[in-house]
Amino acid sequence: MVAADPVEVVSGRAVWEALERIPLVGGGPGGWWVGLLSYDLGAAIEMLPACRPDPGGPPRAWLARYATVAEYGPDGVAVRSVDRGCRGMGSLTVPPDAYAPPAGRWTTSLPRDAYMARVEAIRDLIAAGDCYQVNLAQRLTAPGRREPAAFARGLWDAAGRPPLRAFLGLGEGTLVSASPERLARVAGGVAQSQPIKGTIGAGRFAELAASRKDAAEHVMIVDLVRNDLGRVARTGSVRVPALMAPLETGYVDHMVSTVRADVADGTTAADLVWALFPGGSVTGCPKVRAMEVIRDLEPVSRGPAFGSVMVATPDGELDASILIRTAWLTGDETRYWCGGAVTWDSDPAAEHAEAMAKARPFLEAIGA
Repeated sequence: MVAADPVEVVSGRAVWEALERIPLVGGGPGGWWVGLLSYDLGAAIEMLPACRPDPGGPPRAWLARYATVAEYGPDGVAVRSVDRGCRGMGSLTVPPDAYAPPAGRWTTSLPRDAYMARVEAIRDLIAAGDCYQVNLAQRLTAPGRREPAAFARGLWDAAGRPPLRAFLGLGEGTLVSASPERLARVAGGVAQSQPIKGTIGAGRFAELAASRKDAAEHVMIVDLVRNDLGRVARTGSVRVPALMAPLETGYVDHMVSTVRADVADGTTAADLVWALFPGGSVTGCPKVRAMEVIRDLEPVSRGPAFGSVMVATPDGELDASILIRTAWLTGDETRYWCGGAVTWDSDPAAEHAEAMAKARPFLEAIGA
């Protein structure tokens, strides 16, 4: 889907008012809504310490309503246009020579030893009964200007056609996501969330499925998402039709589950975000305590990463990703976040290796 020329744009606190206007049972106001919800928006939902500053980052929340939308097939050819004024948008193309990435240097907010030390700190908290699981992340930064469309093609190619990819050009910069994870999809009054937890090298899912540590890590988050989705569900309708299923990305294999529920009458997009955001798979549990630990241990803001890009349609459908495998581009640099869940059974060196495996699409896209 490509949207242009918004008829309404809101940011900051005004996003909540706009989300309240988007019903999830029945139709909504005219036009399509597209939104960016940064991870730090979670601080407005829960009682949390002040977020770390994010100089050069995107708005904490941004939402736009469009009257002009075009849908494209996998080959980049327009399939159909929606509403008025969709005039000859043609094909989506980037000059082939723009795909070649420049050689890329990069730095990290948590070098290997610092990352592993924080894994140990989380294990100490778990041993003390403070929490059960915490998702730890680092930010990779590549200096220099990159053409956003060419970078996006490089990231998407390296990530193997991620199902929830996104490209948002904002005044502050450009978001490019190659996410395979869904925060929520709502259609026909039914909502489903598909948390990912558990990662291993490509082609090794059988080993992942046999891991007691990864199974415990995964089920813990599925239970958290069941509870979160239950806040907007009809009583007794929450179910898990798929548990610990394989998800192949081409560079790593994941375990993914599907949590589904019938949406209660009167539920709005604001209710859904309030219930689910941020996704449990990128926080840990208990969610609020895990987010406090993240604030203490991660030295820089998560910015847009681990938040969500959301699309809502006039007929009451909504689709929202979890922004993993996500980059933020400005005129000076490109940022990318990667990490993983830490439990008592975590090995610090293995956790760091997993985080770097998730960085592979970014490193290929910058030519590193």
